[in-house]
Amino acid sequence: MRNHHFLIVCFPSQGYINPSLQLANKLTSLNIEVTFATTVTASRRMKITQQISSPSTLSFATFSDGFDDENHKTSDFNHFFSELKRCGSQSLTDLITSFRDRHRRPFTFVIYSLLLNWAADVATSFNIPSALFSAQPATVLALYYYYFHGFEDEITNKLQNDGPSSLSIELPGLPLLFKSHEMPSFFSPSGQHAFIIPWMREQMEFLGQQKQPIKVLVNTFHALENEALRAIHELEMIAIGPLISQFRGDLFQVSNEDYYMEWLNSKSNCSVVYLSFGSICVLSKEQEEEILYGLFESGYPFLWVMRSKSDEDEEKWKELVEGKGKIVSWCRQIEVLKHPSLGCFMSHCGWNSTLESLSFGLPMVAFPQQVDQPTNAKLVEDVWKMGVRVKGNLEGIVEREEIRRCLDLVMNRKYINGEREETEKNVEKWKKLAWEAMDEGGSSILNLANFVDEIDVGDELADS
Repeated sequence: MRNHHFLIVCFPSQGYINPSLQLANKLTSLNIEVTFATTVTASRRMKITQQISSPSTLSFATFSDGFDDENHKTSDFNHFFSELKRCGSQSLTDLITSFRDRHRRPFTFVIYSLLLNWAADVATSFNIPSALFSAQPATVLALYYYYFHGFEDEITNKLQNDGPSSLSIELPGLPLLFKSHEMPSFFSPSGQHAFIIPWMREQMEFLGQQKQPIKVLVNTFHALENEALRAIHELEMIAIGPLISQFRGDLFQVSNEDYYMEWLNSKSNCSVVYLSFGSICVLSKEQEEEILYGLFESGYPFLWVMRSKSDEDEEKWKELVEGKGKIVSWCRQIEVLKHPSLGCFMSHCGWNSTLESLSFGLPMVAFPQQVDQPTNAKLVEDVWKMGVRVKGNLEGIVEREEIRRCLDLVMNRKYINGEREETEKNVEKWKKLAWEAMDEGGSSILNLANFVDEIDVGDELADS
């Protein structure tokens, strides 16, 4: 194996940073030196030094997104992505040049996140090979690709003319039919996430312009998405997941408050509902109240990570739920999901949370909000059959009766004729398959090793 030095160029969001760091560690276990780079601002907010015991072969670097001074942040997403591309390209060029000129170990390969295809252009300018890393499922990546390669009009028309009797969309190679509400949210040109469309178009057109199938590392595993991984002939999708965090908690927050663990210890096995809607989603006051009263009416004890509240509001909510559950502003999610008192996970279905729930054997109440989450929720309910998706009313609010219905479906798992119901059987099946994929000799570990070996072969062919 060649004496490699990989550079991972990571999009500055927690959803990418967590699995990208796991990928970095997997590569170091293959005796590869890795430099992990994200933006100055994201790096400043990460608590790496407190939480990560890094191997000597893993180091950290930064690049600029044009907003290194957090006092000059922008809420204009188009402006942010423009500056990220302009400033990121220049600072990444400077970083690679610095390692080439001043260090003994120049970079030999670049792995870049979705929406950072300019990093591949920079790598090419230095004759460094590169590969894309997708922190979302293969099914979602396939949907992105199809949308920008022949299906945009069909999908857009369906989104604009959707109704109760609307037909589903069938796409080549995917074993699913998709309704409009099961598609990534930015596919609607009039939706609140439409700003992503031009940037994702640039990314997908970049992939489609390559002369040979381009390698894409995907945070999934073969048994989970076998057909989706083979759906796009122009992409060689390589399953290397699930990339589950081995660190304690949230890389963006450090807290010694773990009183909630003592509370969980006091609860019986499989009795607690855990709720978390990610680090970005902010639920309306009306929606939060419907969830709360749905929880009260269900009678299940619950632990709810509610990040959007002010200190004053948080105290009021804590008083309201006293004796019925716990509301916290943050928790160590991995440790909570592993706790035997957990009975289910009500989640926004961000991909990291979905994989964590799957890997630790928890059924889900899917409560998707944006981007890839609606598709992830469809996979949870209709394909992997390890949970149920909530249904909103005409105003989009999920009412308390629906909350209770979904909780009862996943919490009241019973034995029928000596056999477990389908959800429980599937939960156990996917948990087993997830860990088998990441165990020594598992499919994802072998895929990553073969990926590195093929780089070496490619280098030999290029030198011959």
